[in-house]
Amino acid sequence: MSRKSDTCVGKKTGRPLTEYDSLEEAQDGADHANATYKQDLTSYQCDVCGLWHLSPKDRQTPSTKCRFCTGADGREKDAYRSQKEAQRRADILKQEQGVALKVYKCEYSDAWHLTRG
Repeated sequence: MSRKSDTCVGKKTGRPLTEYDSLEEAQDGADHANATYKQDLTSYQCDVCGLWHLSPKDRQTPSTKCRFCTGADGREKDAYRSQKEAQRRADILKQEQGVALKVYKCEYSDAWHLTRG
């Protein structure tokens, strides 16, 4: 079942995101939006609330948490599978938030990270 989130808001709109309890429900929502509104959406599990939301496919950059590296805030750094995916996230953040980030290879794994460098 879908509902509006109490904790998560869209970065562009500032409005509550729709949340889904499962991947299947989120994918059904994405399929509906794609068919009805011609929006190319995909589902993702949120790091904040643990539920599922939808995102435009062109701004989706899958990541995991690095078990070796932490940021200045003490939280695990996001780990991207490739330099290209990390650079894509850096480009999105530059466009949306005006933050200039650099991409670098994790010294402990095959992952890639971002830094304000």
